[in-house]
Amino acid sequence: MESELGRANAQIFDELAWSQQPKERIESVSYQLLTSKMCTNLSYRKSAEMLNLVLHRDEEDSIKSRTLSDSMNRIGSKISSKLKEVSGKVLMMSGFNKETGLPEKEVVLSENIQIPNIQAKDTSEEQYIQNAIDNINTEREEKIPFNARELEIETNSLDCVYISIDDVGVKHQKSSRKQEETKDSKYIENTVAHIQYGEDSYALTAIGMRETMKLVLSFLLFNNLLDKELIFLTDGAKNIKSHIESVFSFHPYTVILDWFHLKKKCQELLSMSLKGKENKNEVLEKLLRILWVGDADGAIKYLQNLSSTIIKNEKWLEEQISYLERKKEMIKCYAVRAKLRLRNSSNSVEKENDILVAQRQKHNGMSWSKDGSGSLATIKMIFQNGYEDIWFGQEKISFTISGGKPLDLCA
Repeated sequence: MESELGRANAQIFDELAWSQQPKERIESVSYQLLTSKMCTNLSYRKSAEMLNLVLHRDEEDSIKSRTLSDSMNRIGSKISSKLKEVSGKVLMMSGFNKETGLPEKEVVLSENIQIPNIQAKDTSEEQYIQNAIDNINTEREEKIPFNARELEIETNSLDCVYISIDDVGVKHQKSSRKQEETKDSKYIENTVAHIQYGEDSYALTAIGMRETMKLVLSFLLFNNLLDKELIFLTDGAKNIKSHIESVFSFHPYTVILDWFHLKKKCQELLSMSLKGKENKNEVLEKLLRILWVGDADGAIKYLQNLSSTIIKNEKWLEEQISYLERKKEMIKCYAVRAKLRLRNSSNSVEKENDILVAQRQKHNGMSWSKDGSGSLATIKMIFQNGYEDIWFGQEKISFTISGGKPLDLCA
């Protein structure tokens, strides 16, 4: 079989020859790296235009946008397959089922997987927290209704792994189907996770919440991070909470409702509940001050005692109260966390959503196939983690939160 290698003619034999598609060129590592970088930031059409200009390709020999799309799908699919293979081996070696992410039956997990190696707070740490509480209480009308021992809060972020998870939906490309076939879902949900330990971080993405949760678990196992306290920061979505409960039932963890989403939800529900702009603003300001100190019960009581004269729609007020009832276990003392410079927000995963998916896939009415959307997000993940040389040079996955050594479990 004859093929074109760069600008030189070459004869290709055996397995490589059979792996080539008709009229498909063999792509150098640098070419794959360049096209992947371009296609994850620009549209396929613009990427093709720029490549043809740089490579001086005429119309007959030009690179087509469809060719780039097919190439990205192959690269992304290969990365996803390798990541799934690596993740599966890590899970099995630790006693978990690679398909479900749950501990295998009759397997006794090791203590360093189940129990965080965290020292109990000593007197000086408790006093440090209490001082923060006292300082806040002297400055605010709404007091923190907890003392240092009652407040569940970390004092050393190096004892913790912060995990933020969220879905980002892109428009699903319509496919041709017979009349009796099921209608395509309207959106493709890419799930993105951001894992932070100290100053290091790592991004993971997959199509579907369960697949991403399995990647998160295997990543924590491989990096020996399950001996730390796990803190999940989320927007409060039921889907995220249920998957955390399912996959991490063997390990203690904390879930914190992101302050921005809590504030936004209260604004939306109160705007439909109360009469007049002044009443809405006054109640909202008071409610947020109570929630800022983590007093969910106090916030519920405040809403229950509102004067009936300012209530526009009882149904939405009841929904506001019900929302706080459902989420109160995730509502923490944001005031003390802010004072101690601890995280209150899941904005890190919002940023990853934007970088990995939204910037490229949510403009100008774009629509995507499941493979096309997932492939671009997966390739972008490699660049975001800074391990593109390892993948494109060796086709290996670096699964470490610090340092770039590739993982050889699949060698």
